[in-house]
Amino acid sequence: MTMITKLRARVSPHAISKVTRIFNGTLDDIFNELFQNARRAGATSITVTAEHLADACLITVGDDGGGIADPVDLLSLGQSDWSDECRTREDPAGMGFFSLAGLDTVVSSRSGGGAFSLAIAGDAWTGEADIDVLPWDGAPGTTIAFRFDPQPDGKLERCVEAAARFLSLAVSYNGKDLARADFLADAHKVIEREGFRIGVFRDRYSPHIATLNFHGVTLKQAFPVVKEVHHTQWSVQVDVIDAPDLVLVLPARKEIYRNAALDRLVALCREAIFSVIREEPFHRLSFDNWLEANLYHDDFPQAARQLPLWYPTLARDSYREVPRFADLEPGSAIYDDTDSFDAVTFGRALRRSNGGEMHRLGGPEPRAFYEPITNFIGYPWYDALPAFVRTGERYTFDGGIPAGEAEAVTLRPDAITIELTDQHDRRLDLETDFAILEDADSWGDPDCARIALTRTTALGPDDLTDLIIDAVFSPSDDSDADSYDTQETRFRHDAAVRAHAILEGEDAAILAGIRMAFADRVAWRIPHGRTLRLSWSSAASDLSPDPVPEGPAQ
Repeated sequence: MTMITKLRARVSPHAISKVTRIFNGTLDDIFNELFQNARRAGATSITVTAEHLADACLITVGDDGGGIADPVDLLSLGQSDWSDECRTREDPAGMGFFSLAGLDTVVSSRSGGGAFSLAIAGDAWTGEADIDVLPWDGAPGTTIAFRFDPQPDGKLERCVEAAARFLSLAVSYNGKDLARADFLADAHKVIEREGFRIGVFRDRYSPHIATLNFHGVTLKQAFPVVKEVHHTQWSVQVDVIDAPDLVLVLPARKEIYRNAALDRLVALCREAIFSVIREEPFHRLSFDNWLEANLYHDDFPQAARQLPLWYPTLARDSYREVPRFADLEPGSAIYDDTDSFDAVTFGRALRRSNGGEMHRLGGPEPRAFYEPITNFIGYPWYDALPAFVRTGERYTFDGGIPAGEAEAVTLRPDAITIELTDQHDRRLDLETDFAILEDADSWGDPDCARIALTRTTALGPDDLTDLIIDAVFSPSDDSDADSYDTQETRFRHDAAVRAHAILEGEDAAILAGIRMAFADRVAWRIPHGRTLRLSWSSAASDLSPDPVPEGPAQ
């Protein structure tokens, strides 16, 4: 073999044998490509007709454009006779007609230089057979008729409608004018920049909708999405007007080719989003997003001085709504509870201090507590807020700690102090009458949680039961677990027994447990108008359903 010293890339003649696999042969691709060719040819309207037969569907697409000057260009893969202006503006590939490859097709066209008609059988697409070029005496423009597989009712019309929806020229189907729409309809604002119309949308993002309209061909391109913190989500859609450097991946043109033009478009989209946010009455951009916004707009305002009011996280909360945001008050602070035990303890201390408000600390130095928002870290106003965490608790016993009390699961001190510390090591002590701590064995068991309750507490058994449930009860979602209601009922019984034992003693706890079990499982069996009298011990039992005594209800 003679060694060569120079060569050039070329397309093998055998490539034409693979032409039927360049496109996937769907009606969506066919209509998109034929409509685009009509638009480039200067057509003002497109007419589509379809005749449904038992074994096929005969489809005709006609336009009133400038026609095809040379049939050789039409059937030369990668070659076209589009104008220089069109080539510069859109970079046409000369491949769209081959979306019909493999289908029996008849093309008839009249241009300023002549007219022709040709019939392409299946094997002629791959260069295996000659195609006769015949004269034609039709009107200016191009008509393409092809044979397709039978289509279900309505599918063909839906494909034509989809291809025509955002096209710049009128399309009719079997004599009916098809509706056209603005690709950026319902946008919050439309911004025109550098050959693009960029529509900014509020709370309408979906990965399943098209985001780019390339002269009627719609694509799903991942454009920027900016989500404010627990607030508005902003997204964009782009309508291409005149952007010659933005090109699509060939041949099917279902995605944008990655180049500097796409990078620039992405930057324009982000700038458009931030310009819209800047015009809003307020925003809740994360600090990182706010820094980026300042790259596009000088003096971009900071996020609104608002945070969600603090609300305890309960053990049963697998998910909870973020509490409503509120303006910061003088003396505002952040409290970051670490778990439900911490949250329930802190919440009880706040309610006790102010008479009921969940997030507010009463007393001589009142404070309003808010939830932490880590995405706001960096804003000067946010970083200046005291951010407290619980760092400990103190128990005061007037007569000294009773023997064994320090290790007990139940403590009855005379006073309880919750110790909080902020990011600057400043202390805040809260006096309270209740604290609950997680023990190593307390997960899901109200009897194992460590509970401290002052001797003078105003809490009753029902209130204490609710606090235990809030801190400890976490229902199982295992497939073999009982229903949520059944789990909650069982846990409530156990928590109530624990609460009565702490406040009223063991006998009261025993009676409370029996009373709840009786109410749930036995009481409904007692006939209306009867009274059950029960005596029960380990040695004997006696039950009698007596009539309800006459007279005032007891």
